[in-house]
Amino acid sequence: MSKEKDLIKFIFEQHNRLSCIMRFNNTPRLASESVCEHSYYVAFLSMLVGDYLEKEGLKFDKPRLLRMALLHDVEEIISGDIIKVLKSGGFKKELDKMNVSSMEFLTGVLGEEGEAYFTLWQEAKRKETLEARIIDLIDMVACVLYSVKEIHLGNKYFKEILEYVVKKVLKFSQKIPEAKSFIRELTDYALGYLLEDKKIYDAINRAVRIYDYDE
Repeated sequence: MSKEKDLIKFIFEQHNRLSCIMRFNNTPRLASESVCEHSYYVAFLSMLVGDYLEKEGLKFDKPRLLRMALLHDVEEIISGDIIKVLKSGGFKKELDKMNVSSMEFLTGVLGEEGEAYFTLWQEAKRKETLEARIIDLIDMVACVLYSVKEIHLGNKYFKEILEYVVKKVLKFSQKIPEAKSFIRELTDYALGYLLEDKKIYDAINRAVRIYDYDE
């Protein structure tokens, strides 16, 4: 098979799979989100938050960050979305091994470009570089936004999830000090949802309303 056919096959097959794999698959949802949608949100947030962090004086490789954002969950083409409670202990070790094999298989048909994608994906999973830590933060921010949306729609199942991800986000104030003010504002809004603060509800309601039907 030619390199062009390999690329087209990869594009069609992988996009179709990622768009069909739903996140939070063990929790009742009102507005399902695919891994493909989540990856877009993480990339979009990486652009926005990356610009903000640069203005705060943080030095990092933004193109690398954006590419990493798009690749960070590609292994779920094969594994699916694994719930957090299972990502620990012995099961996590075996899952990590499986994911490495999956990514080697998925990117293997793409030659040198595939090797570069695999390296970026591994970097994101190890969470050791600054870019990987930023992706880790933004991954949690995307979960905050999705949880808030579900609660806004009336789904109280996501209150526990929102509480969990807010705690995870708060820890990044030490890992990425330049993001501290952003994290404080974000978690203030999220905690308003957990505490059912009407002022926060109203503020977010104004922010997400696209059309004003009173006009």
